Amino acid sequence: MGIEKGNHKEPTTDERKPLAKCKSFSFWFGFVCYIACSIVGFVWLHKVNSREKPVPKIELASMDFTVLNITDTRLSAKWDVSIRIPYDLPGRYICLQGDFQASFMYKDVTLATSSPQKYNNLKYREAQVLKVSAGVSGEDIEGLIVKDITEDMKEKKEVRFGTRFYLTDCREKTTGTMRYACDDVTLRFEPGSEMKAALFGKNPSCVNY
Repeated sequence: MGIEKGNHKEPTTDERKPLAKCKSFSFWFGFVCYIACSIVGFVWLHKVNSREKPVPKIELASMDFTVLNITDTRLSAKWDVSIRIPYDLPGRYICLQGDFQASFMYKDVTLATSSPQKYNNLKYREAQVLKVSAGVSGEDIEGLIVKDITEDMKEKKEVRFGTRFYLTDCREKTTGTMRYACDDVTLRFEPGSEMKAALFGKNPSCVNY
C-alpha cells in the first residue's frame, strides 16, 4: 500500500516577506536597545569613576597658647600649632613647596592670623608635620571677648579656640589655596600657671571647606 503525499505547500515568496520583515525588525530593535543600554552604562560608569573623592583630613597634632599680657581691653599672646599632613595629601592636592598660614578664633572672632610661612620639605605620599606660629601684641579686642577669655583662664583653667589653615593648592582649576577648618579645641593651663596652656584631649581632625 503506497503512502499518499500530503497537501503541505512551501510558503510562497509573498508569504515569506512578512516573516522576514518581523525578524529584521526584531534584530534592529534589539541592536538599538543594546547600543542605548551600552551608552547609558558607559555614561554612568564615567560619572562614578570621575566623581571626586573627599579631600583627606588634616589632624591638629599640637597647639600651645602663651599669654604675655592681658588687660580689660588688650591682649598680648602667642599661638604655636603643629598639623599632621596625611600621606595622600602632598603632591596630589597640596604642593610639595608652598605657603602655610593659620588663623585662631575665639567664639568665631578672629584674634590672630600668622604671616604666610613657606615650606619646601614635603615629600610625595608621606605623612609629615608642619608648624606655624602667630601672635598678637597689645591689640585692641572687644571688651567682652577679653573678659570671657580672662574668666576662662581664672575659673575654668582652660580656654577654647577655633583654627583655620591655608595651604597652597596644586590642583588645576582651583583658587590656589586649600582651606581647612578645625572644631574648637580645649587648651588647658599648666598647674599653677595662668600664662601657658596646651592642647587637652583628643586631637581633632580638620576638614577641607
